[in-house]
Amino acid sequence: MTAFVTIAVVYVGVIALYAGSGQVSETEEEPPDVDVLLHIEPSAVQAASGRITLNIDLADAPDFESENGIGVDQTIKVLVTGAAGSRVIEFPADDVPSPVSVDLLADGVIEQWPFDTHTSLTTLLAYVETDGGPQALRTGAEAAGRVPGWNIQTREVDVGAEAEFDDGRRYPVPAIEITATRSGSTIAFGAVLLGLMIVMPVLVLSVAITVYRGRRRVEASFMSWMGAMLFATIPLRTFLPGSPPIGSWIDFLIVLWVIVGLIGGLAIYVAAWFRWSPRQDAH
Repeated sequence: MTAFVTIAVVYVGVIALYAGSGQVSETEEEPPDVDVLLHIEPSAVQAASGRITLNIDLADAPDFESENGIGVDQTIKVLVTGAAGSRVIEFPADDVPSPVSVDLLADGVIEQWPFDTHTSLTTLLAYVETDGGPQALRTGAEAAGRVPGWNIQTREVDVGAEAEFDDGRRYPVPAIEITATRSGSTIAFGAVLLGLMIVMPVLVLSVAITVYRGRRRVEASFMSWMGAMLFATIPLRTFLPGSPPIGSWIDFLIVLWVIVGLIGGLAIYVAAWFRWSPRQDAH
């Protein structure tokens, strides 16, 4: 009865963690006197390649609204630092603004899965082209969204970046720090799967040692079962969420020893077969 209760609690816990994961924490509310307000929505974390994908949209530009009230009457460009590729995106004039996807470079060590953390820092500066050259605009940013399997935190940081405007005043350029960590559901999923992998060599070694001591009869068919357990290790390893690369710390801490235990159990069982199985009389 206790086992069923434990399984039920673990099951409900994993479902609850999944339901509550993936939300992107919003940045603080922006002041109302910005010229351009950008909406940032993280959409993916590519941990293996060190990238965090953002969708950047034009949320509000009250001084640049077109006559129809849908688009903007002047092309607004945004300089995005830390991007892997083009660092300038634009929202064309007389067109409905649509989100633009940008990949940011991220610092993180995926080999520490599932406790790896990936961080990106970007500054956003909107501007328009005039006869006198680029004219900076006071820029604000807000963040929201959902990334399955990840907890995303965004916050404004002060990096000392400023832009000079036509009135001679200098305004800070918003810098957004984006931090991605594995969600609780991903960690729980990985822990359960790794726990099941640990059970396999325990079962194999228990059977092999019992048979070797002569407490159970030797059955050659058990060697097929042990071999199947060994070959099931790699598929289970590749099924871990987030696809941690070979050589991650879990390989040295768990997976390697699971394989060693399975092969050791198979070797003990073979020794038991030689020791206890009846010999065939020579003809």
